[in-house]
Amino acid sequence: SPSSRGPRVPHRGFLASSPPQPMDDGVDAHDDGADEGNFLYGTDINETRVVREFHQFIKTFRLADASDGQPHYIQLLHRRWEETMQKEKGIKFPVDGLHIFEFSKSLYDHMVSFPTEVIPIFDRELWNLSVRELRAEPEDLGTCQVQVHSLCENDSKIMRCMNPSDIERLISLKGIVIRCSDLVPDMLSAVFRCSMEDCKNEVAVALSHWTIEEPTRCEGCGSSHSFQIVHNECTFADRQVLKLQETPELVPEGETPQNVAVCCFDDLVDQVRPGDRVEVTGIYRASPVRPIRNWKQCSAVYRTYIDAISVAAERKGQIDAAPDDMIGMLQGPRPKLSQEPDLDPETNSEEDIKWNRRVRALAAERDDDGKSTVLGKLVQSFAPSIFEEDEVKRGLISQLFGGTPKAPGASKHRARPEIHALLCGDPSTAKSQLLQYAYKLAPRGIYTSGKGSSAVGLTASINKDPITKDLVLESGALVLADRGVCCIDEFDKMDENARAILHEAMEQQTVSVAKAGIVASLNARASILASANPKDSSYDPKMSVVENIHLPKNLMTRFDFIWLMLDKRNRDSDKRLAEHLISMYSESGMKAKVQPAIEPELFRRYISFAKRWVFPEVSDEAAEALVKSYTDLRNQGSSREVITATPRNLESLIRISESLARAELREVVLASDVAEALRLLKVATYAAAVDPETGLIDMEQLIVGVGAARRKRQRELEALLQEVLAERAQSGSMLTVDSVKLVVNERLGERKEQLANDGEFFGALRVAEEQGLVRRQGRQIEVR
Repeated sequence: SPSSRGPRVPHRGFLASSPPQPMDDGVDAHDDGADEGNFLYGTDINETRVVREFHQFIKTFRLADASDGQPHYIQLLHRRWEETMQKEKGIKFPVDGLHIFEFSKSLYDHMVSFPTEVIPIFDRELWNLSVRELRAEPEDLGTCQVQVHSLCENDSKIMRCMNPSDIERLISLKGIVIRCSDLVPDMLSAVFRCSMEDCKNEVAVALSHWTIEEPTRCEGCGSSHSFQIVHNECTFADRQVLKLQETPELVPEGETPQNVAVCCFDDLVDQVRPGDRVEVTGIYRASPVRPIRNWKQCSAVYRTYIDAISVAAERKGQIDAAPDDMIGMLQGPRPKLSQEPDLDPETNSEEDIKWNRRVRALAAERDDDGKSTVLGKLVQSFAPSIFEEDEVKRGLISQLFGGTPKAPGASKHRARPEIHALLCGDPSTAKSQLLQYAYKLAPRGIYTSGKGSSAVGLTASINKDPITKDLVLESGALVLADRGVCCIDEFDKMDENARAILHEAMEQQTVSVAKAGIVASLNARASILASANPKDSSYDPKMSVVENIHLPKNLMTRFDFIWLMLDKRNRDSDKRLAEHLISMYSESGMKAKVQPAIEPELFRRYISFAKRWVFPEVSDEAAEALVKSYTDLRNQGSSREVITATPRNLESLIRISESLARAELREVVLASDVAEALRLLKVATYAAAVDPETGLIDMEQLIVGVGAARRKRQRELEALLQEVLAERAQSGSMLTVDSVKLVVNERLGERKEQLANDGEFFGALRVAEEQGLVRRQGRQIEVR
């Protein structure tokens, strides 16, 4: 009979013990004598009863809300085998722990208390059931591995509350993955060959209790210690070690987060990336540590780790497309929303489909004029506790959606779809609050502060792996925020070395590391949202934005939006702001509090849906509008020596237009999107680029750091100084710095122009020195 035979393939190597031999065919019979069957050694588990209850569970369990039909797990079993291309490789079979608890508390308790013994029985019996249900030959089906997930609340542990009593029990744990090791081969069985010339006897030894014992005596020739391992004929499994850290909300006050190692095998390898929030279900184990290698003595303190059985990513609006999937979508034909790929039950779970329907309904809402209302609702729901600032919120929403990713062409050039924004302004204008809200809404985000961030903290640090002792790269904030948002508070107080790294990350979207023999280029496709205070704490409107913010000029041009958040004194708006703030604390205000139109979870899902399924393309009408907008911006300064737009501004316009179309789940960028993008760009960056001396837009001051009017005055001063020096040199009188400055200011007074201050005068004198026209000795000047 099929149940009397076991599967051919070596069975679940990571549990380190072969499954007990299957029972006879009478397991389904409900005879009373079954309770007197075999007890597993060292436990109070009756194997016959466990087998019987598991069979009943798989064959009879139905979901509460399911219509009458086949049992849930029988359906799942058939579906899993149908999806498997190579049946001899077997299947992974997910089982919900809460379903087992609901069906039989005793079976659940046995599984949690003795997982090393019970789970191999589940694996074996699932294989037996598969042979019967599919009516297949035993040789055609590979092993079945049961992956238990979602345990009861008592068995969902917090990292700092795990005790020695939990060792060898099944537990589940939530945390953030902070490091993934490289893949290493884990030996399941070894082949030894006798080294004697006339013998060459081969012996296969399986893994038992985490060790493989080398045979000491050859049965062929009787020689002692003559065996050598044959590596090519050994069998290996994939193994990876994850480092899991406590989630910030679970860390008590004043404590530092704790870590635990998680060992993953086979298909669990490379399931998650650093930065992902995961729930791991596995067996909590302890392994001895040898203080001195090659000695048999072990330390009395054991090292603990979790032997993973299932790893589930917490998908709170996570961007569901895997990186490989995204690349395929960029290069091939993208699915259209009208084809409803997001509602396909084969690729999406029931919960995802339910959320996707809500997202589609939200985007389909229209007002009386037939216009989409979703963007207005998103603005109202973004940081509702912050008073007004609707334009800034609209800009930050467009940053969260981002532009359409372009497939790299033959030149491997990648057009950046991410939008960068800088909030600059007076204290107490809610800059940090907006940053915090964007960080919480972003499906993948990292929050860091300028003063507390070092160069390696942003990019990657090199540490020694505790197991292999090799040097390994640990990802920094920019790499962990890949395909997400990296929020940097107090940007102006950041160290110069750390800030220099952002030049590459913001435009090329990579971080290059060359240190300690490791040369690597890491992806950092993150949108950067930074906030900065002006140099003297409050913004001085008489100075340009570059003089107010103490930042490198070429870094400023990489921001698509530069928002000036100024604390303007206005009696009416001050009163409205005060009433808004008081209403958040008063009783009447709390009662009249309006709930946001879109709750945060739906907001997050909406962003994920748009980034996963919507890829707007620029229509011909929008392309003409983009060209016209750009040429109009360029021509603003045609009569003066002023640059009013750069090609980077054109790229910003394209990105913002695409993000606005994406926010309404449209697959075509319209001229109205371009007009709105141009308006946002003018409200933000162009308001910041106004030259305070002329009142005109001058983009070159963001590049050079000096406005056009200031540059013109410097050239005039340099010409006037050289003219004065030439005249005084002919008279032969002694020249001093003070006398020359006096003459220059007299000439400026005659022309009715502003007198030169010390900075301007010495700047012009320095230029004359560099050109070799004069030589200065102390306060004296010698004309050449």
